[in-house]
Amino acid sequence: MRNLLNKSDLPANVTELLLSSCSDSTWKQYNVYIKKWSLFCSSVHINNISCNINYVLVFLTNLYTDGVGYSGLNTARSALSLVLSPIDGMSIGKHPLVIRLIKAVWRSRPPKPRYNSVWDASVVLECFKNWPCNENLDLKQLSLKLVGLLALVTAQRVQTLSKIKLSNIKGVLIKETFIDEMLKTSASSRKQPCLYLKPYSLDSKLCIVMVLDEFIKRTAVFRATDNLFLSFSSPHNPVGSETLSRWLKSLLRICKIDTDVYKGHSFRHASTSKASSKGVDVNLIFSSAGWTENSSVFARFYEKPIDNRNTYAEKVLEC
Repeated sequence: MRNLLNKSDLPANVTELLLSSCSDSTWKQYNVYIKKWSLFCSSVHINNISCNINYVLVFLTNLYTDGVGYSGLNTARSALSLVLSPIDGMSIGKHPLVIRLIKAVWRSRPPKPRYNSVWDASVVLECFKNWPCNENLDLKQLSLKLVGLLALVTAQRVQTLSKIKLSNIKGVLIKETFIDEMLKTSASSRKQPCLYLKPYSLDSKLCIVMVLDEFIKRTAVFRATDNLFLSFSSPHNPVGSETLSRWLKSLLRICKIDTDVYKGHSFRHASTSKASSKGVDVNLIFSSAGWTENSSVFARFYEKPIDNRNTYAEKVLEC
């Protein structure tokens, strides 16, 4: 992408600003298909920035023939929309022929869910109840417990949990944690997530506030960063979403849940599935998890006050 922008003779600062319109992870996904597009254009001797719509359709069809599914074709379409000039007065992603082709892919090769079923969140909760009190856990156990409970009671993505900062944790009893960094779901039309963590009086071992307080106290002696999560091994550097995913997978393994099938992201599925089985309203589930289906209507009519959001966590913690 950078090479294509450089060819347009834009000033360096403009190029950098354009590149910052997407996250690094998004550019990684796009670059796979931008490179394939460049190779395709070289093979048929056409300009890789301006061409006939027929070439775009052939390129996308070739990807489909090579086994790329609906999600991959959508990523390729988005990537081409960024690098190609408008065709027939519209961007590639909005061209009716491209839309029809993507729809045909969806009909013939529909996306499959990652999991057909999900593990019972109670298995992890029972594991925590069998562990010693927070004060007697070693730092590794305490770290696994904190990220595991956070994943269950908030239903947030691991990326969101990795962005929690100490300076953004407010409150004594009810903790309010605002996420101020860019996320996968961040957009100008959407609010940044704010997590509400309430004490759980029915079982102190499952109280996220008590676990959080103990973790903050335990890590204070070596903490040199504002990031909440630190490596439990010296020199205790900040950890990112990939490490937290590994921690969650380790926790699943400790609980004897099949990690060949279930990964760290499955905590999100387990959390929302349990909430649904406990009768939590679907709109509250969507709100707690930060899902974007019908997002404009949902944000206007179904946002819940703090007390209702806390009901979500309480239901998930019930064994």
